Amino acid sequence: MSDSYAYAGQILRADLSAGKTWADPFTPEDQRKYIGGACLGAKILWEEVPPEVDWDHPDNRLVLATGPLAGLPVWGTGGLTVVTRGALTGGATNTNANGFFGANLKHCGYDAIVLQGRSEGWVYVHIQDDRVELKDATHLLGKDTWETQQALEKEIGLSGHQLSVYSIGPAGENLVRFAAIQGDYGHVASKNGCGAVMGSKKVKAVAIERGGKALTVAHLKALYAAADEIAHSLQTDPSTKGLYLYGTLGGVRNQIAGGSLPIRNYTTNVWPEGVDTKKWEGRSLREGFDHRGHQCNSCGMYHCHMQVIASGAHKGEIVDEPEYEGWASAGWVTGATEPQEVSWMNTQIDRACVDVNEWGWLCGWVMECQQKGYISDQDLGFRLEWGDIEGSNRLLQMISRREGMGDLLAEGVKRASEKLGGEAADCAVYTMKGDSPRGHDHRARWEEMLDTCTGGGGTLDTAPPVFPTEMGMPARVEPQDTEAVPKMVGTMRGRRHFEDSLGICAFTSRTRLDILCRSVEAATGWDIRREEAMTLGRRSATLMRAFNLRCGIGPELERPSKRYGSTPVDGPVKGVSIMDHWEKMLDIWYETVGYDRATGRPTVDTLTELGLVELIEPLWGEGAAAKV
Repeated sequence: MSDSYAYAGQILRADLSAGKTWADPFTPEDQRKYIGGACLGAKILWEEVPPEVDWDHPDNRLVLATGPLAGLPVWGTGGLTVVTRGALTGGATNTNANGFFGANLKHCGYDAIVLQGRSEGWVYVHIQDDRVELKDATHLLGKDTWETQQALEKEIGLSGHQLSVYSIGPAGENLVRFAAIQGDYGHVASKNGCGAVMGSKKVKAVAIERGGKALTVAHLKALYAAADEIAHSLQTDPSTKGLYLYGTLGGVRNQIAGGSLPIRNYTTNVWPEGVDTKKWEGRSLREGFDHRGHQCNSCGMYHCHMQVIASGAHKGEIVDEPEYEGWASAGWVTGATEPQEVSWMNTQIDRACVDVNEWGWLCGWVMECQQKGYISDQDLGFRLEWGDIEGSNRLLQMISRREGMGDLLAEGVKRASEKLGGEAADCAVYTMKGDSPRGHDHRARWEEMLDTCTGGGGTLDTAPPVFPTEMGMPARVEPQDTEAVPKMVGTMRGRRHFEDSLGICAFTSRTRLDILCRSVEAATGWDIRREEAMTLGRRSATLMRAFNLRCGIGPELERPSKRYGSTPVDGPVKGVSIMDHWEKMLDIWYETVGYDRATGRPTVDTLTELGLVELIEPLWGEGAAAKV
């Protein structure tokens, strides 16, 4: 039992090679310095995974962590953060999902799980309060994530919020480099091949029963007040009310106006002729399906619904309602524009269990290459045209089982395109580190391209700014402002890492930072203000930066691929090029975050300010710390 409020006070360790599990203390001192989630995972990664331990090495760590708010009566507090050395970049991974995992874990008495080693045979981890077992998973092999959850629900005799199951599908079993970890029907920790890491350890699933251990908080009335304030702000603030009502369903229509909807692998920014645009309004997407609620722990948001396909070849099938990135990557990137088909395809991606964004860029790239003759029908085994949903699913199954050309494509966009080379390589969308952008056309959203290319966790580090005026920044900046954009991205860096350390959903944390701090204060009894919150977040981001540098991922890779950084040929930002300003923007970003421009290292002053003096000598050489 924890000696401090809000925390369980233990980290569950599983040595898969030895078949042993045990609990290590998560001390009050480490709770305050590393808080949980992303920051705790970054600490473990830095301390326990040396550079010679690659993503598929048994000594790599797979950290499944939550934070102080998980399991408490604040909206969206079932959060799971996965931290590991990932399969796409070979560097740090920070990726999140929600549902019930974090809450169930806390109520079993743990703040995080650390998987290390490699099991001799396939296993799943079953957690029931203090009882932790590594059980045979041979009977689960080949099952997709929904089938796995259903099998374990039957085997254990629990379902719904009483049992959270996070598993890998066939893609993770076959070490597809962009395999994900999916749980609770539609919640996905997806970035940087974390599912491939889980597969390399021969862990098919983690199943956590809702434990019976109580959590204590420092100031219960204050926690309820902060929780109510978060809920009220989400329901009433103009910037979040749409998110509260419809999740991200309005994203497709919102993105097209600014030229940031990714259409057909970045070949155009214009709606295809004949598309019924009214179908893509948020209300139409919700009301176009028979739907039902499927909320996460302690949440009142109206998203994460389940849908019933109303028409077409898959009429009557139950699927999970896509978020914006599912609509974009399973649909628009590949030229599919019928919502019923796209929603169905999004769920197939979750069930096979790969990252929906990397999938979109890969499938769209294959389609374009076939159209232009860079990949023949004989190479692929069939013809795949823009908008072909059944063909897309056929390709997905090939990749998830590494069949035929699917074996090459399972390596991800960067590696597959470099292998083909020539003009085919020029069509591919990725960063030079090897990860892929989120589901937007970042040629019209420069802050996200810069953030993606400089990020240290296999995805965005900062993400779209939330209430930037709290940080002394303007409420919004022009998307192509070469000075304001990098200043904004650098200044806001740390906020998302703080949120990812709390055990809360990124949607319900979309409130003012001061309110989040009050909820943490009430839960833990700490006196925490905005400045400390940002320090905690920057500490997490800086640990991941240091880890990547040690793995050989430096500033020379902080660039987009040729297509990713190309100039739009049509649409609202036609002819506007980010690459003409790239080096200047990097200069401003580096100065803002306090990193050395030449080497990419956090400066000695930055490390000292963040309480990371132990990193000074590993990064700057022997004796550097003595000069502080």
